[in-house]
Amino acid sequence: MEKGWKAALSLMDIVWEDRQANYEKASVLAEKAYAAGADLLLLPEMSFTGFSMNTEKTAETCPYESVERMKALSEKFPHMAIAFGYAGWKGTELKAYNCMEVVQDGNSLMHYEKIHPFTYGEEGRHFGAGEEIAACEINGVKVSGFICYDLRFPEIFQISSRQSEFIFVLANWPKERAMHWKLLLQARAVENQCYVAGVNRIGEGGGLIYEPGSLAFDPLGNLLAGEFYGIGGEEGFLLIEADTEKVWSLRSDFPLKEDRREKLYRQWYGE
Repeated sequence: MEKGWKAALSLMDIVWEDRQANYEKASVLAEKAYAAGADLLLLPEMSFTGFSMNTEKTAETCPYESVERMKALSEKFPHMAIAFGYAGWKGTELKAYNCMEVVQDGNSLMHYEKIHPFTYGEEGRHFGAGEEIAACEINGVKVSGFICYDLRFPEIFQISSRQSEFIFVLANWPKERAMHWKLLLQARAVENQCYVAGVNRIGEGGGLIYEPGSLAFDPLGNLLAGEFYGIGGEEGFLLIEADTEKVWSLRSDFPLKEDRREKLYRQWYGE
């Protein structure tokens, strides 16, 4: 990979349960991110509805409107990938799924369903649990992604980082637990010796307040400064740059993963 791979971490004030209004915001963000040279634009969890449990209104049926809209949008900005979240029904199942998709040049590169519904927030009553870790390659960089509450479960990051150089988390992480958000993102970067980026919505939705919290850490856990590009008020994106040579150099010099004892861990889990 050449140096200079860039990701745009959005700060988006999602209009509650209004997909059309949020599609328009995504379009503005995409245009500006593309002009800034981004390889990947990251939108927050449930990008076009907010973290709503009202699945009868917000969940989409296949072919998912949000995926088709974002595929079409990506065709306008060649080679820039867009990652976004939405709620979707699968077949005749009684619960929807909290989904994430990555599209590029009109194609879907990755589909992921949130593995850990947020029981404390009653998400598990309305959404099923995903069963698979997903990954793709974007302009030469191996990428994987998770959704919000997944951040609290380090095992899936260890699995993902066996190959991934850049891991992102799309979230609607409320202000009251903001300290955990930053702490866990940094820990996942250090533990996995890779870039870890978190993208959180801003504003207010569903009675919860979200403060600006989109940020990224390098493989040593250093906070990346980035550059902010605004689209109005606090909304916009933070453009950060990743050099994946640092990932493999660090893993070679300090081979942390080689000391993991996977068989013993599985034994303790009773497998």
